[in-house]
Amino acid sequence: MPRSPVHRLAPAASLLALAISGSLHAEVPVTQSVWGGAGLLQNPTARMAPEGELSFVASHTSPYSRYNFSLQPFPWLEASFRYINVAGVRYGPDDLSGDQNYKDKSVDFKLRLWEESRWLPQVAFGMRDLGGTGFFASEYLVASKRFGDFDATLGLATGYLGSNGDFANPLRWIDDRFEDRPDIGGAGQLNWRAMLRGPVGVFGGVAWQTPHDPLLVKVEYDGHNYDNERRIGKLPQDSRINLGLHYRIRPGVQVMLGWERGNELSAALVLRGNPGHGTVAAHPLDPKREPLVERAASVERAMEAATAPSTADTTATVLLPGESWAGISSRLGRNAGIDVHDISVADRELIVRGNQGRYRRTSEGLDRAARIVANSTDGIDWVTVEHERRGLPVAQASVSVDALRAHDRGDIDSATLSRSVELNPPGSSRLGTVVHEEPLDRFSFQMSPGFRHIMGGPDGFLLYQLSANASAEWRSSRNTWLSGTVSANLFDNFDKFKYDAPSKLPRVRTDMRKYVTTSEVTVPVLQLTHTRSMGRDLYGMAYAGLFESMFGGVGGEMLYRPFGEPWAVSVDVNWVKQRDFDQHFSFRDYETGTGHATFYYSLDRERRVHASLAAGRYLAGDWGATLTLARVFDNGVTMGAWATRTNVSSEEFGEGSFDKGIFVTIPFDHLLPRSVPGRFNLVWNPLVRDGGARLSRPYSLYGMTGERDRRSFFNEPGF
Repeated sequence: MPRSPVHRLAPAASLLALAISGSLHAEVPVTQSVWGGAGLLQNPTARMAPEGELSFVASHTSPYSRYNFSLQPFPWLEASFRYINVAGVRYGPDDLSGDQNYKDKSVDFKLRLWEESRWLPQVAFGMRDLGGTGFFASEYLVASKRFGDFDATLGLATGYLGSNGDFANPLRWIDDRFEDRPDIGGAGQLNWRAMLRGPVGVFGGVAWQTPHDPLLVKVEYDGHNYDNERRIGKLPQDSRINLGLHYRIRPGVQVMLGWERGNELSAALVLRGNPGHGTVAAHPLDPKREPLVERAASVERAMEAATAPSTADTTATVLLPGESWAGISSRLGRNAGIDVHDISVADRELIVRGNQGRYRRTSEGLDRAARIVANSTDGIDWVTVEHERRGLPVAQASVSVDALRAHDRGDIDSATLSRSVELNPPGSSRLGTVVHEEPLDRFSFQMSPGFRHIMGGPDGFLLYQLSANASAEWRSSRNTWLSGTVSANLFDNFDKFKYDAPSKLPRVRTDMRKYVTTSEVTVPVLQLTHTRSMGRDLYGMAYAGLFESMFGGVGGEMLYRPFGEPWAVSVDVNWVKQRDFDQHFSFRDYETGTGHATFYYSLDRERRVHASLAAGRYLAGDWGATLTLARVFDNGVTMGAWATRTNVSSEEFGEGSFDKGIFVTIPFDHLLPRSVPGRFNLVWNPLVRDGGARLSRPYSLYGMTGERDRRSFFNEPGF
């Protein structure tokens, strides 16, 4: 006898009643589901992880093994990226997949609609498998409310999560097309015509914080019907009640054990961290900041410095006994990380012009430079560092020596000190007397490790390569340099890489297998670059050579970036030719023109959000646009996503339908015992296809001119 909707709702309602009867004290923590993201077992909740959190969940509930990455860039937004391995189902024909199981990839998001209050629950709307194959696509509205030791959740879903179909879709009263859910479209499409359609299923559950603090018990009602699993068929389900234990081994490491469908054991490993709000590790290998030397003010020397004509011997009136400009320049390099171009003095201001390339925070280099100058000179009231990037004047950062001394003594706090710190356009200081000029350091060399990976393909879930990279640079002037990298393979498992994705477009990216397996020693980059400042806010760059592993050619870029403004515009134009697979110095026949006009904008003063929209011609000859959104935390960690749509149809593009992905970048100085300027990039791109492929260039003018962002400078800890 079929159950009525009332009977179908009874299990979820019983779980909610159990929660309400709980005692009122400890708050139940937010935990992850086996699908990634805040949830119970199979079901999501309305909860959100702490802002800035990054989590990885590896789970197995036969026949599915899930590998989930979740980001929390804002308190109200959760994003997840997922790979699913389906046991017993091959990726394709035997000659293609071998023993590799089918892999499914998908992207989720969840938006908090309002926060929990005394009487109202927290409510969120979410979507699973957005833009994937659609096999697990769902749309849901979910509410969660804490009652002491219990956190209760009740939700409604269409699609996979609500496929039990507890009642007809109420939106059918608006349009009868909402009554049934159509089949999915092509892989990677957004499947708009299926969203919010079909019967509505109920799901819910309770998480109980046990008296043993690390342990939570989870009970849930599963709204999914397992009678028709795509690519599998029916999975036996003896019960819709799932039970689970969630145990915290340590704050960043948790495990889950569950009993699902009344007949299946599930297990999960959860790794969590909060890089967005993480404290930057100490850098014991950094040189210690010079302590400010307190001394009695020399009124006579100060008056001489203030009244000396511009033709006076500035060295005699400013330098303390035993000091030299060459010695100060050397200390600025060793301690403040400034590659000094020249030092000048204008009345009571000392200006250091050069490139601060060691410390991620601009304020760190300024503070160290000001201490060195204050300890070595007399009669200097302001220390200014004019930042140059590749010969381009970008910005001036200045600090009052008196305010810095007062802060060092504890007489003023950091907020008061910040009022004596300025960020101005380059050239804002009065022209002074150049007292020291450093010769150009023409050659530099460094060794570094390299790592590349391909995840979720038919030849193996994770293909990887570790290499040793030797990079060198020769500068003919501060604006012109030749840079290159030689990469030698150390070890990899690319011998498993046999699959070349089909393509109806020029193979500008899908020949990846041949590029990574042809040669053990490659030259991924060899580029001659010239930059020029073309006005107060206008910069230009020309370049030629081998830009990346697959393309080389010639090109140029112009950037207009008004100082202190939240917006900028750039245009790049390139003629490129495809490189041979060995990545040495020969080329293949394919050549094309590519370039983009890009608009940059920084949103939200409290939470820095950088947006860019690039429109133009891509490597395969298609035309379109790429939208990128990124949350930048004060400690330099960035979380973001991008999507590209071009005039290539879904059928021409192939599996994936359009290019998209999410990324996290973490400054190296979060991970290493000394300050370094680079970043560790984590990029999850569901599929590599030829449509929407952009040229990868080693330098960009927008990236070189970051000090022009006033909000970024004053949001930094310190100043």
